[in-house]
Amino acid sequence: MGIFFVYLPALVTLGLGIFGLGDVRILRRRGVRTEGRCGGTSWNANIASIDVIYRDKSGERHYVTIAPEDLGLVGDESIVRVVYDPLKPNRATTETILKKSIWKTQEGYLVIVGLCIAAVVTAAIAGSH
Repeated sequence: MGIFFVYLPALVTLGLGIFGLGDVRILRRRGVRTEGRCGGTSWNANIASIDVIYRDKSGERHYVTIAPEDLGLVGDESIVRVVYDPLKPNRATTETILKKSIWKTQEGYLVIVGLCIAAVVTAAIAGSH
């Protein structure tokens, strides 16, 4: 049971990444494209994010919070290409993110970090025996 707790940070990080990659996969498979507009700026952990407001097919308004570099804007544009899940319209991201290699997304980074943590813990355990 003790070994489980040693690997817990790796498992949590890996789990979050894999869970997030599921959303990316769903959006790539059945996502609907629409246009969104930049709304307000929000700050989380001292990192700026932009709220992108978009409407689904029925006209209902939603928003997704995106890092500025993932908006895909050129110059002073305010229109953002958004991809949302028609079965769960609040699951959305930008076309720019979906065009990235899976390992260059935030979720992909989490998977890599989780694997690295597991490797370091394994090496530390092996080195202590």
